[in-house]
Amino acid sequence: MSHPLPTDSSFWAVDPVFTYQRSGRLDAHYGADPVAAWRHLSCLVARDPLDLEAQTRRVLLSTQVPHRAQAFGALIDLFLALGDKGRGLRQTLLDSARSCLAEDELRYLQAHLDTGLSRRATLPTGTGSVLDAAVIGNLHPVGQQRRAAQASSKVDDAIALLDQGDLPAAQALLEEALMENLDDTVALSELQAIYHHSRDEAAKASLQARLQERHGRLPAQWS
Repeated sequence: MSHPLPTDSSFWAVDPVFTYQRSGRLDAHYGADPVAAWRHLSCLVARDPLDLEAQTRRVLLSTQVPHRAQAFGALIDLFLALGDKGRGLRQTLLDSARSCLAEDELRYLQAHLDTGLSRRATLPTGTGSVLDAAVIGNLHPVGQQRRAAQASSKVDDAIALLDQGDLPAAQALLEEALMENLDDTVALSELQAIYHHSRDEAAKASLQARLQERHGRLPAQWS
């Protein structure tokens, strides 16, 4: 029996990059913050769509709290990566995530179960896919689409990009947000998590210098 995982980030102390093991059971529970784990797997899928282990773990993770609304996008990415191959894997993971899908989402995937999806397929809007053909070639697709649809903040766009696995674009937006508002604690928290994950001390030092130059100080919780 599966049990809901704690979503309080203070419960988790280990970065998912260290807990993700390419061996053993292909379940979703490998000892990391579920949100950080989702972002890590999204990065792997965006980097290598044919990383079927990452694809499988991501679909299975999408059946857990707090990611159940993202199951459709995770399955779309699997279908796009496999094309007309791997029907058995598509069927197995579709069955695993069936309870997380809306009726129209389930019908759409079932209709393409035998043929799969090509990169030229017309997809439903708002799938949450990182491999959606509609955004291929667009450097910052999620941020641009969200800004076109609504006047969302840079932090909102950055969080969406993180969920799509685009860490560089998210980092750039969060740095802009912090330059504009030194006391934006959400931007700072997300940005520090990116620096911790990427070990990019040069980028962190560069932003620190720019913040000092513009504001004459650093955020209260800068570390």
